This record gives sequence, structure tokens and C-alpha cells, in this order.
Amino acid sequence: MTSSNATPLSLPTRLGYGVGQVGGQILRDTPSLILPLYMTTVLGMEPALAGLSIMIAKIWVVLADPVAGVVSDRSRSPMGRRRPFILAGGLIAALCFVLLFLPPAGTSDWLLFAYMTAVYVVLNTGYSLFSVPYLSMASEMSDDPNERTTLLSFRNACLALGLILGGAAAPKIVGYFAQADGGSAAEGYRVMGYVMGAVIAAATLWVFFGTARTKLRDISEATLPLREQLRIAWANKPFVVLIAANIVQYVSAGIGYAGGFFFFAYAMDLGLGAFDVIPVWIIIISVASIAAMPLLVWASTRFGKMPVYKWCLVLYAISIQAYFLADADSLWIVWLVAVTIGLFNGGFILMSFSVLTDTIAYDRERSGVSREGALSAVYSAVDKVGNALGSAVFLGILSLIGFVKTSDGSLAPQSADVIQGIWLAYVVLPPVLHVSSIFILNRYRP
Repeated sequence: MTSSNATPLSLPTRLGYGVGQVGGQILRDTPSLILPLYMTTVLGMEPALAGLSIMIAKIWVVLADPVAGVVSDRSRSPMGRRRPFILAGGLIAALCFVLLFLPPAGTSDWLLFAYMTAVYVVLNTGYSLFSVPYLSMASEMSDDPNERTTLLSFRNACLALGLILGGAAAPKIVGYFAQADGGSAAEGYRVMGYVMGAVIAAATLWVFFGTARTKLRDISEATLPLREQLRIAWANKPFVVLIAANIVQYVSAGIGYAGGFFFFAYAMDLGLGAFDVIPVWIIIISVASIAAMPLLVWASTRFGKMPVYKWCLVLYAISIQAYFLADADSLWIVWLVAVTIGLFNGGFILMSFSVLTDTIAYDRERSGVSREGALSAVYSAVDKVGNALGSAVFLGILSLIGFVKTSDGSLAPQSADVIQGIWLAYVVLPPVLHVSSIFILNRYRP
């Protein structure tokens, strides 16, 4: 049995761990950003049906994530109990990411619904096998809370890189083919699927080999059955408060991911130009997030994680209201908002994951049992289900207000009610949810 200690981790170890989030972020964000538009303007699916497909696949992780956590907790392997699952899960998810954009031709809405749902369910199964052990490793690599924050800052920096690739490069690839002579949006999505699938596979291999020499805490005793682990998770009050606040935040984030293209293309009247604006917007957000990491680590050490967490939520909610002053002729406002999103969104994500490692350490000290996988699985499931609910809410709103779908990649003209609904759903609803989550966080007691 080996255990980690307070010795600072090496740079290759920190980087080896962090790079895994490049693929993880593409798997998390790119489908959330791309699929709603793809399913409603290329596959021609009704928005509410597309939202149902996404929600079913994500709700599946309520089972898949805890099972992945328990299995990895109990695993014994010369390669470590987490790394084999990270490898297998990442490669399965990479393959399914490609298959999402290779649907059978000439099928009905319901056959497309069945295909997309089935592939997305398998993708999320692979993602669970990857993400839950990957997240669990952070709490096992050091006993020092500040070292864990530093380790997670590398993860957050790679998160931003994954966001650049999956949120900026992916739509840029699609947009290139959608606007090129002789090209098509469907072809752009296919090429993007191949490219991003390769990146996911490469990141998976990097984290697998990059953490090969890392000493992780081994199993101190037999892990408990899933039901018992969930009962103990419920008894961990700091953990319960954290995930209760997180589900509100992730529903908000899901609305933001699903609504991004619709907001820029329709509400701001950029049309297909949204494929050019969103990559720049994502890059600015990501660069700002990376640049902010040292400041956020310092602030959390100086003022505490929870105060920084709450202030980031408030300032994020305030900053995006500047969208009401923006239009197609004043994109500098969009770029300015992107900077604030990078700072404050990156801030509350970093603080949330860092607080998570504290709640896991609290459980380990309280119980004497290693349950990192089970607790991380619950947290991961909340992330994924919250995002899926947010996507379903936004797409459901589109159906209710009469959004006009297409099947050739074009953007059909929309009514004034649809445009107004997109504005309210994208700019007003997420900040309300973010700020309301602070009332839950106020009950957090370390």
C-alpha cells in the first residue's frame, strides 16, 4: 500500500494529470455546444425531441457514474486502480464522439432520435469510466489542500485548452465547410467529429502514461456497497451542500452551452457568422481563464475558497448583463464580456472542484475509508445531469415559442417572440440561477 504526502508534485506529474481534462472538456462541452444546433438545423429534429435525446443520455450517468466510482474504488491492478478505467473509457468515448456525426441517412425523426440517443448513451458510459476515476485521482495525489488547488489549477488550464479546441476549433471547422463553395454543414460536422475524436484519444493516452509513476493512495479496506456509500455521502453535509448548489449552477451552464449558437446567430442577428464569432469568443474566455489561475489560487489562499467562489458567481451574473448593450456592430462588448466570463466562470469552477477535494478529504478523515470514487461519481453525475437539464430547458423553450427547424444546415428566419425568448433564456435566466445558488452555499460548513 502506498500513500501520497505533502511533498509538492513534480511539473510533469501536474501536467500529466492536467492534460486529461483536454479530452474531458471536449467530451463535456462540445456536444453541449454543438448538438442542439446540429440536431435542429442539420438532422431536422424538433427541438424538444433533441432535448429529450440529450437528457436521456445524460440521466443515464446517474447510474453509470456511481458504478464507475465503486468499480474503480474496488479495483486492484499493477497499473493502479484508476488508470485502466481512464484509458478504456476515454477511447470508447472518442469513438462514439465520431459516430455522433455519422448518422444513418434517410431516416425518420424517431429513428434519428434512437440512433443519437443510443450513441450518446454509450459515449457517456465511456465518459463516466474516464471522468470519475480521473476526478478521484486529484484527492489521492496529495494530502495538502493547497497542493490540490495547485494541481487543479493545471487541470483548469487544460480545461481552458480543451474549451479552445472543442469550443473554438470545432465550430470553426464546421463553419469553414458550411460557408465554403461546394461544402456543407453536414460535411463540416463529420470532419470536426474525426478531428475532435483524435484529440480525445490522444489526451486519454497522455494522462494514462503521464501519471504512470504517480503514487496514489491505495485501498485501506474493502469499499462498501453502492447504497451504503451513497448513504454516507448524504451524511457528509459539506458535500451535500456543495452538490446542491452545483446542480443549480450546472443547469444554468447547460442553458448557456445549448443557447450559445442560437443567441449569436439569431438574437444578435449574426447568422452563419456565429461560426466565426464563437471561436474568437471561446478563445478569449479560455485565455482569460488560464491567465487568471495564479490570481485565483492566490486569492483562495489569502481570502478562503468559499468567499472567492461566491464573489465569482455574483460578478459573473453581473458581467453578462452587458450583452443587452451589444449588437452585430459592437462586438467589442462581446469580447469584453468574454474576458469577465473567463475570469469569473473559471474562478467558480476552480473553487468548486477544490472544495470538492476538501469534502472528500473530510469524509476520509471522518470514516477512515477511501471513498473518493463514490463521492466523485455523485459530483460528476450532478455536473452531467445538470447540464442536460439545462439543455433540455433551453430546447424546450425553443419548441414552446415556435422555433423553426431546418434540415440543410441553413438558419430559418424566426419570429420576434422567438428572438425575445432566446434573449431572456440566455442572458437573464442563467444569472438568476447562479446567484440563487449562493443561498445554498451559505449553508456550507467546512
